[in-house]
Formats: sequence, C-alpha cells, structure tokens
Amino acid sequence: MTWIYLSPHFDDAVYSCGGLIWQQAHAALRAQPVEIWTVCAGEIPPGPLSPFAQELHARWGTGMQSVAARRAEDEAACRILGAYPRYFTLPDCIYRRLPPQAPGEPGAPVITRNDDLWLPFSAGEAPLVEQIAGWIRQGLPKRGRVHLVCPLTVGGHVDHRLVRAACEVLGLPLWYYADYPYSAKESFTAYRWLANGRRGYARRISPPALAAWQEGAAAYTSQLSSFWKDDEEMRAALAAYGIAFGYFAPRSWAK
Repeated sequence: MTWIYLSPHFDDAVYSCGGLIWQQAHAALRAQPVEIWTVCAGEIPPGPLSPFAQELHARWGTGMQSVAARRAEDEAACRILGAYPRYFTLPDCIYRRLPPQAPGEPGAPVITRNDDLWLPFSAGEAPLVEQIAGWIRQGLPKRGRVHLVCPLTVGGHVDHRLVRAACEVLGLPLWYYADYPYSAKESFTAYRWLANGRRGYARRISPPALAAWQEGAAAYTSQLSSFWKDDEEMRAALAAYGIAFGYFAPRSWAK
C-alpha cells in the first residue's frame, strides 16, 4: 500500500503531516511507501514579476532562484521523513497570469497582493483543475493499493483550492489532511470541513516522529519567517499542535 500526499507547494504536506509521513515510512512491522507530489513546482514563466512576487523573493532571500532553492529544501525534507518526492510543472500562483484580454497583451497577474492569496480561483484558472487531475491520473500506479491524500484547504489558499478541486474530480476515494499552520488557529473546526458523512480519524505519532517532523519542517529555511520568528518557535508550535490534537496527533480524514 502506497500513501500519496498531494502538496500544493513545496512545504504544505510536510508542515501538515510530517510526523505521520515519517511514521508511515518507518513503521517497524509494516512500513509503507510514502510519496509527496508537489503541484505548484513549475519554473517561473518568462516576463516581469509582479511587485508582490518580488517582495516575497526578497523575504525568502531566494531571488530568481526561488524554485530551485525551494525544491532543494523540499528534497531535503523528504529525505528526513523517508518520503519520495514528485514534482508537477504548474507555477506557483504568485507567478501565474490570467489569459490575456487581447492578442499580444500580457495577462494580468493572478496575485497582486497578499489578500488575493485567500480568494477562490477565478474562472480564467478553472481549466487548471482538469490539468492537475490529468497529471494525478497519469502518475497513479497501475497496480497496488493507493491512498490518495489531499488538502482540506483550511485557510483558503487559492492553490490549495485548485488541488482539492482536482482531486475531487478524479472520482477516487480520498483521505484529507488539515492544512497547517492554518488549522492550528482556534477558529478551525474539523467537522465544518468534513461534508457528506465523512468522519475524522486521529493518528497518533510517536516522539521520534515528532522530532523528524520538526527536522523536516526546519529544512524549509526560506519559509520560516512566513510563519514563525525563529526555528525554536517553529519546533514549539509543532509540538503544541500535536498535543492539542491528541497525543502528538495531527488529524487526517477519510470517507
């Protein structure tokens, strides 16, 4: 049995489920292959960057090497957790542009400010749902049992919405994970996100799994300042999140 986690960006699956991923990959009696498929791993398209994308590059300290730098971080995190990475070619939303209004004109950036990240995807990007679904279909193994795990879209990030929509058009049984760190907020209620009779399943993780989760999250050095003031705060936050959801137990959900 193989577990496949769909990660909108290079860090989402590891931030959200790193301890569980490590534990599945290192189970003493029944270790299972675990893969992390990152959807928005494409190169930066030609053309000028929006001021917002330039601002993020400056914060991350990655410049125009952002994709290569973040992929290297993700590869390091996957090695720590014992997961196998796969990368799709959709650029991050901060780099994408909408279809042009007239021939020869550049399309408008999908994202021009931070608030745009948390809106539903536009009609102009709706075709991406089937494109992503096609990549997933093509990548699924022809034999063997697979558990496909997609984000619940807690927090409402536009790329997370695209990935969940793509997973749900496949018509396959799905597991879901709560998007961390957004799911650590007090306003998050699991059953709000579990429609159609789905039930929640807590998965306990061990102290070694927590330690691996913290190490995996620490590999994303460019992203640390987006959520925490330093490495120590990040590690404490992951430990507290695990405790809050049951003994070191971030949640996964299934039908």
